[in-house]
Amino acid sequence: MFDTILCPVDGSDHARKAETIAINLAKTYGANLIFLHAMMTQASSSDLERFAEVEGLTRHVEPAIRHLKSLEGRLEYGYEEQPVGSRVYAEIGQKILDDAKLDAETAGVTKVDTILSDSGDTADQILRAAKRREADCIVMGTRGLSDMKALMLGSVSHKVVNHASCTCIAVK
Repeated sequence: MFDTILCPVDGSDHARKAETIAINLAKTYGANLIFLHAMMTQASSSDLERFAEVEGLTRHVEPAIRHLKSLEGRLEYGYEEQPVGSRVYAEIGQKILDDAKLDAETAGVTKVDTILSDSGDTADQILRAAKRREADCIVMGTRGLSDMKALMLGSVSHKVVNHASCTCIAVK
C-alpha cells in the first residue's frame, strides 16, 4: 500500500506518536521511512533550552543557548544571529533524527533515511520533501513546537494535509 513514508519529527509528544505509527506502517508494508526535521530557527531560546534538556543535549549546547538568549532582544533591531545559533538548531535537530532512526531500526525497519532541513516555512519544507522523495504517505503530529503560532497563522499539519498530493495521517 505504501512505498515511501515521510514522517516529520520535532521532539513533541504528537510527533513521537506519529513516529510510532510511521514505524509500524513502514514495517508492515516494507516501505522506505524518511524522517524529516525542519530546524527550529524561529524557536525562542527557552523552547530550544527545553528541547535540549529533554533530548539530553544541555551540556553540549548550554553556552550557545545562553548566547542566543543574550541576542534575542537585539535580533529585533537589525543584528544578525551568530553562527552559534545554527549549530544549536542543527545539534538538536540531528539528535531528534538520530533517535527516530534508531527507534525505527530497533523495530525492524530496514530502509530508514533522515533529512535535516532549514530552508523556509516548515509546511513548505515537508511538502517539498514529500514531492522530492516521492512519498505516498505523510504521517505527522497535529501539534508541535509552534502551537501558539498555529493559533494565529494556521497549523503546519493543516497546511500539509490540504496541499499534499499523497495520503496524510495527522496524529494527535
